[in-house]
Amino acid sequence: MRAFIVLGHRVPLTPDFSLNDLPGSAGRLDVLCRCVTAAFCLSHGIRRDVIVYLVLQNQIVVRFDGSRLKHLNPDERSTAALIQKALKAFSESEHRDRERESTPGIFIAAGGLSDALERVTRAGLTVYWLHEQGSSIRQAELHPRAAFVLSDHLEFLPEEAALLERFPRLSLGPLSLHADHCIVIVHNELDLRAGLASSDALP
Repeated sequence: MRAFIVLGHRVPLTPDFSLNDLPGSAGRLDVLCRCVTAAFCLSHGIRRDVIVYLVLQNQIVVRFDGSRLKHLNPDERSTAALIQKALKAFSESEHRDRERESTPGIFIAAGGLSDALERVTRAGLTVYWLHEQGSSIRQAELHPRAAFVLSDHLEFLPEEAALLERFPRLSLGPLSLHADHCIVIVHNELDLRAGLASSDALP
């Protein structure tokens, strides 16, 4: 099991945004959409053992569960439409503190980073903070059941850093990378390690 917690600092909290202007009126929702597709999409399939938490302005959490996920395509607009449907379901809900499934595998509820961290730790996942000033992921010991926290195009806020400082910081390299690229690199690192472990077990 792998999880990714992605912080969206300017993404709208209502469905009233244009699917034709994701970088502008939708507060760089395009970044989060690319993160979702990077987390789940393979060349000819979906990673079913992945969960993605999108934390919107530390007020709403949208959870994508790969084991139930349907209708996900590898383009930003259709992913944004799924998030828009989730926000519409949230706006119509009378109990916003309870998760509501808007489309198969996509859930939404009120919450923030602390709630997402609590969920992954309660599920037994080891949390890592993806940070440019962290230790190299290549040399780090990684638990196979892991959750990785990363930000959108903006830096972590002080209050976010305060919540994350107790977790190991991992760097993916010497250059600043797009958030969705970071997810691909993490997947590749874990895939390689899992493959090596499997080959080592062969007679």
